[in-house]
Amino acid sequence: MHRSRFALGFLLTPILFTLVVSTLGCGGSSEETIVRKFFAASRMRDNVTLGGIATVVFDPKTDGQVETFSFVSETPEQTQALDLKAKAAAFKEAQKADDAFTAKKNEYQKANLEAIDRVLKAEKASKKLAGRDADVQKAWTKWRDDLKESSKKVSDARKALGSDAAKVTELSMQNPMKPVDVTDHEGTLATKEMTISAKVRTPDEQSARKTLIVTLQQGRLKANDGGADIVGKWVITKVKEAAGGA
Repeated sequence: MHRSRFALGFLLTPILFTLVVSTLGCGGSSEETIVRKFFAASRMRDNVTLGGIATVVFDPKTDGQVETFSFVSETPEQTQALDLKAKAAAFKEAQKADDAFTAKKNEYQKANLEAIDRVLKAEKASKKLAGRDADVQKAWTKWRDDLKESSKKVSDARKALGSDAAKVTELSMQNPMKPVDVTDHEGTLATKEMTISAKVRTPDEQSARKTLIVTLQQGRLKANDGGADIVGKWVITKVKEAAGGA
């Protein structure tokens, strides 16, 4: 139903729309305001606005355009623990260990440069080595294997730190006036689903009534000084059509 907003090109051409803009400023929860803003921005292909409130977009070319909608229901919040601080520490430790290993490898390489060169040429020619060169080949093979393992540990730690939960939390906490390093805090990620009944103008210019489920997530970080939690904004991370349609 939805497409990642990063997959769409940024369009500058203004597009007229019928969704009443005044609804964006009306009453209701912050979640409802975000949902209204999301569909208005998706309709206009306003990737700048979408970039601050969502990780997805309701693409007019494939999903259609939500003209009007009403809220039907929402699920209770569910929360998951964020271990970004621990993952950041693990990443730094992996980098530190990799730097230390690389320094030792470079020392060995520098001290045995000529022998290693002979080893590489022999391996390329599929020749068997003997004596000291054979010893260097064995040692250099281990250095290379250990280098791959060390690099993998750094890569795995970086991947864990850059998880979807981390990206959503960072977007939720995004505030140029008061930036927050999400990897310096413990916290949780809250998730809820809101169901809406929407009038959708389909890509082939037909009108359809659809029931859509919108997933919203919000980062909540613990203050390191023991103060009040740092609560981010709600972010839309998924939009799907409900099973059974309208």
